Amino acid sequence: MGSPRRAIAPMTDGSAVRRRARRQDVRPWRHQPGRGHGQDVALARLRMDELINAWVADRCTPFQIALLGVFDSGPFLLADGSVDVPRIRRELVARARRVVAFRRRVIWTRLGEGMPVWAEDPSFDPGRHIEGATLPSGDDLATWAAQRILRPLPLDRPLWRAEVVDGLPGGRFAVIIVVHHVLADGITGVALAGSLLDPAPDATPAPTAPHPTPSLPTHLDIYRDRLRGLAAGLGRLRAGSRAHRSARIGLRAIRTRLRETRALLGTRTSETSLPRTVGPTRRLVVVRWPLGELRDSGHALGVTVNDLLLAAVTGGLRKLLLARGDDVDRLTLRTSVPAATREGRQASGILLVDLPVRETDLLRRLELVHQATAEQKRGLNAGTADITDLLHLPLPLARMGTRWLRRFGGTRVNLFVSDVPGPPAPLWLAGARLLEAVPVAPLVQHVGLCVAALSYAGELAVSVHADGSVTELELLAEGVAADFAAFRAAAPTPVPAENVGG
Repeated sequence: MGSPRRAIAPMTDGSAVRRRARRQDVRPWRHQPGRGHGQDVALARLRMDELINAWVADRCTPFQIALLGVFDSGPFLLADGSVDVPRIRRELVARARRVVAFRRRVIWTRLGEGMPVWAEDPSFDPGRHIEGATLPSGDDLATWAAQRILRPLPLDRPLWRAEVVDGLPGGRFAVIIVVHHVLADGITGVALAGSLLDPAPDATPAPTAPHPTPSLPTHLDIYRDRLRGLAAGLGRLRAGSRAHRSARIGLRAIRTRLRETRALLGTRTSETSLPRTVGPTRRLVVVRWPLGELRDSGHALGVTVNDLLLAAVTGGLRKLLLARGDDVDRLTLRTSVPAATREGRQASGILLVDLPVRETDLLRRLELVHQATAEQKRGLNAGTADITDLLHLPLPLARMGTRWLRRFGGTRVNLFVSDVPGPPAPLWLAGARLLEAVPVAPLVQHVGLCVAALSYAGELAVSVHADGSVTELELLAEGVAADFAAFRAAAPTPVPAENVGG
């Protein structure tokens, strides 16, 4: 559940939503009782990374991350063998009420009003965000869920949705939690999904205290807040020569970032048989592997679990492309990987890693991937440019850069790969244990393949997500699993027996 971080047009198909939002009857903005003593305070504006995540989406690729959870229905099982979906929805509603992030929505701004604004929705009703559905007989849960995730979230409401799914075999049910990337990245999205669950089977949600919500800010409130911000900025600029020197240094830094980012993305990747245009259908295949085994293998081989994942994806991609008739010995393929830097944020940097699909030797592939990621990380920590330097550009330049990436990104990147740490201990929903947790990262324009990994309760779930035209997707998943097993066998020291499995 992670990808590059995030007017004011959030989606190409979102303008009508924003026009409706602008026409709505919003009352003058007021503060919560006891706060601010009636004086104005600054509104909470979207960060640039959040706004970029709004710009990325289009009609067939809404920029939404998701978690597919499969539960043991235990306490929700009815006498006739069916699952009590209304009760599950009530339990989720009770937990959603206490999550502040689930109450927030975006007020999309007009020209001259600055960045869009976060505000709590006075009409928030979690029941409107939690639905029920039945898995059609004979359908594969993963691919069916990927198609459900594709439904766009309304932009004039809090940006999330949950869906309770019955009809699963083996006395189980599923919950699909969808969050817009404007609201959360992979790590934050996992935390938000976890906030709907319990740390123990007998835990109960605390009663939700009455929550006074201020009315939504009007566009006049937003405009005045913008003027106050501009005035404060001018005051700082007039404060002395140090501010002028900072402004000049900032302009030089912008020019340097533009040059370096252009060079970083200057090399085109190879065209393959994989679709360059992403359509309205999806396929999803899942690989599960013991996390402890991967950690032991990585330790023995001197690499990280993320290196193992990238090398295994390379092996799976080679297998898939060979089956589709591609000449892999002539291909240059590249993936984009979100990476943490010293700032400690998941997507504070992006690694662009060339995948050695030409290499037939397993350990040599792993070595090349390890060298590439280590070099990229050194560059990030040294402060050299990466794609997320768009966040530091002025708004018009950042938007131009995002439009360029939407149009030409598929010629520089072939797929996305992310690896997000999840809860190490099991979670429950009102006594029903979460058995499986599968991340689903979004596709973007012209890049029809994405791999996302999530650790949960000692297991790593790897989802392979693609445009629906990639009918051989299982080959990539099989290649990932085969390489994981091969890494275990190639480890120079024995893997502890208790960690062997899968």
